[in-house]
Amino acid sequence: MNRTRGRKLIAGGAALLAFGIIAVGAISWDRHQGGQADPEASVAAAEASEAAKARAALPSTTPSSADPTADDVASAPPQPAQLTNNPLYRVGKLPATGCIQPEQEPTSVANVRAFETELLRCLNRAWAPVIRKAGFRFKPPKLVVVKGRSPSSPCDVDDSDGYYCGDTIYVDATAFLDGWQDNPGETLAYLTFLLGHEYGHHLQALTGILKAEYQWQLPLNGIDLSLQGSRRVELQANCLSGVSLGAEQDTYLIGDEDLTDWQAVVRNFIDPKRDHGSTENAATWSLAGYTTPDPRTCNTFTAPTPQVA
Repeated sequence: MNRTRGRKLIAGGAALLAFGIIAVGAISWDRHQGGQADPEASVAAAEASEAAKARAALPSTTPSSADPTADDVASAPPQPAQLTNNPLYRVGKLPATGCIQPEQEPTSVANVRAFETELLRCLNRAWAPVIRKAGFRFKPPKLVVVKGRSPSSPCDVDDSDGYYCGDTIYVDATAFLDGWQDNPGETLAYLTFLLGHEYGHHLQALTGILKAEYQWQLPLNGIDLSLQGSRRVELQANCLSGVSLGAEQDTYLIGDEDLTDWQAVVRNFIDPKRDHGSTENAATWSLAGYTTPDPRTCNTFTAPTPQVA
């Protein structure tokens, strides 16, 4: 993913991944106890309303005749249940753990590593019980933070700030060291988003989503279908990153300026390779995950084509 200023944010591939249709519906209902409305139902209704607003920002869900992927989608094999009905979508809201933004400023590789390591601990604390609840074995990802390309990575990656390869998240500290003086707020927000996105790929690996999507792609003919599969994976990782942060919104992004910086990061990139999703869609999925925050919001695999373009 590229920022509008031209720096490449995220790069990804099949097992090498960098850089959610909102499956949750706008459902509201009242539950009563002793003639009084259940306060939890009111909260759920409010959250559903917010999710509906996020969905309204997505493009039309009806593919047009001008949509280059419309015919391909019609001829594609059905998505497997591991993608469309994964147990991850039924675990409920991600619990808050009280995570706060790490204090380290990205003035050195060591500080970038310390920031990302502390944030990774937060993500592990939040997601471990959720992954187990979904019926999967939780294993934390490894983290490698260096300046430049990691010599320990088995994946061939050029000009990337971060990516997921095997069971490891790789972060190149260069962009953060360069950006700290010019825009410290967005630099910290990007540190948060980058790790959250790559962690989203780790969640996909733990729950069988990456393997299922790869196997679904194998028999496909045509680059449009293959790219659509990649975009569904990447946009879901955006959404899961939003879920991670949204669960901690009372303690992590504690000021309006912090939230504004994070929103600027998720809203300002381009996708020249067409494998990560349009600027609008990538931002919408990120914001929808933050607003809910529930993994069922991130079921990109049942999304109509325009919502994953």
